[in-house]
Amino acid sequence: MIKENSGKIYRFTMDHELGYGFAEVYDFTDNSLFDGRYVYVYDRLEEVVRKDYDIAGIRASRIALGPITLYKFPNVKGIRPWKYLFQTSDFLITTRPNSKELRGLHNKDNNWAELTDWYKAPYNMQKMPDYVDYEKVRYLETRILNGPSSVVMKFSMKKILDEGKKVGEYYDLGDLGTRNMFVQLINTYYPLDKTMEFLKEISG
Repeated sequence: MIKENSGKIYRFTMDHELGYGFAEVYDFTDNSLFDGRYVYVYDRLEEVVRKDYDIAGIRASRIALGPITLYKFPNVKGIRPWKYLFQTSDFLITTRPNSKELRGLHNKDNNWAELTDWYKAPYNMQKMPDYVDYEKVRYLETRILNGPSSVVMKFSMKKILDEGKKVGEYYDLGDLGTRNMFVQLINTYYPLDKTMEFLKEISG
């Protein structure tokens, strides 16, 4: 892990004027340049920008999303920048996190519980992976690469769902990329019954 790039906490602007969220990034590109960047999103939503922030207050919030794999770290300038707030040496992780992997294609079924041959990674490469029922790995993130804007979208979608609203009233779920974000979110952060309920938005 590259410590000087890890434990950095940012504030980002959510989609649809929903407010502001907070995230913490980690750099394991010394281990894997391709997929060694991760972000956690805190379950914290604020409606207005504050002049000062309390690191302890932010980190007291539970983790809402993550560790999501990033293809690049967030911009602090330019289009849709994230505001860098501070850095902590009290790291959430010090080794690369586990993920769930599928032998096959995710898009064969929007309900990932219907897909077989899931396994936890990393695994012993000297033998075949231990394939398990999806419920044993549901809670894990995939290694699908996300941009910072995708992270914002996922957290915005989660807040919409948690408030009992329909994501389709805010996002075009006919767009393939947006639809994929929605499918990834509900199959990872909600139990099967909730996932099946949310899938009704794209099944009709």
